[in-house]
Amino acid sequence: MESGLLRDIANRKRFDLFRGISKYLPDPDKILIERGYDYGIYRDLLTDPHLTAVVQQRKMQVLQMGWELENIENANLKEEIIELVNSWNISRIGSAVLDSFLFGFSVGEIKYEYSDRKYIPVDLIFKPQEWFIFDRENQIRLRKKTEYGYIFEEGEKLDDRKFILVQYNPTYVNPYGERLLTNVYWPIYFKRAAIEKWHSMSEKFGIPFLTGYYGAAATEEEKNELMEAIEEAIENNITIIKEGTQFDFKENQKYDVGKLFEGMIELQNSEISKAILTVTLTTEIKGGGSYNAAKTHQEMLEYIGLNDKKLLEMALNKMIRNYVLINYGSEYNSPWLRLKRKEKIIDSTAERDAILTKIGLKFTKEYFMKRYNLSEEDFNIN
Repeated sequence: MESGLLRDIANRKRFDLFRGISKYLPDPDKILIERGYDYGIYRDLLTDPHLTAVVQQRKMQVLQMGWELENIENANLKEEIIELVNSWNISRIGSAVLDSFLFGFSVGEIKYEYSDRKYIPVDLIFKPQEWFIFDRENQIRLRKKTEYGYIFEEGEKLDDRKFILVQYNPTYVNPYGERLLTNVYWPIYFKRAAIEKWHSMSEKFGIPFLTGYYGAAATEEEKNELMEAIEEAIENNITIIKEGTQFDFKENQKYDVGKLFEGMIELQNSEISKAILTVTLTTEIKGGGSYNAAKTHQEMLEYIGLNDKKLLEMALNKMIRNYVLINYGSEYNSPWLRLKRKEKIIDSTAERDAILTKIGLKFTKEYFMKRYNLSEEDFNIN
């Protein structure tokens, strides 16, 4: 028997010299390390309008999808699952699930209610990432905290029936996942600095330059009085001065300094778009644009959506699987929820129904109303 095939040969026990000291895996994110693992620095980035726009654009590729159940034969259980899924706020749950591509991972706790002798998962509530940590086996655990702060220990093991872990591109080295907010941290930092400097320059050079003239024999007191009059004129647009005192308003020359800041901000917005969407067109195109470029951009977004939807499918199907296992045991096969673009669901269903009708199967009015979201006034069946 080749027992060596069943063992992990390249593992941390062989190469990690600190395995006896630490029972957890620290997050390798350099930005978090330098800032004491404060996730608030990443949540603050989400106040950037451009980042918010591209994140919503990516999320909507998934959140606009419909769903259908597969791999289910028991009619009663199917109706239960349909009613259960319809009761969930999939849009809110989906948005929190997709936060995993921003933060690397997300952890949701299932909220159960006990009704009709069944444990019913009524909601999935996502908790702050800083509450969790990974052990040396890459398993998620609840961090310990005292009055002095978080303790960097192995943490408390989580019940798989209560918690759902969603990871974005995790690896053996980094189970915390790929964090896209890390990629946009510096672009947003430089963008904010450029905007602040731009405002300062506009404030400094955007108003006329006021010059006062005093005579050669003017005393220091008269000079100070003139300076106070100039300051009052700038602040209040009104002042009184001694007869014979001269003021001169000079308009600033028109420099293209603003273009410099505008170009820098556009560059950082472009970097943000590429980090989140891999492309930039729909958030930055000017004028008519190119039809082919726009089509390519939309195709790329759809490819990203096909990958992201697997994250939401995994979370929803785990909730369904927990419901079946807890209340019915393993004798029932758990159905599979699949997300699809709504028009594709209708097209595939219509094609199937047409084939079944040709071989003699007749559908009821109730079926058409439920399957195609029609009202009774929409059609007649003879």
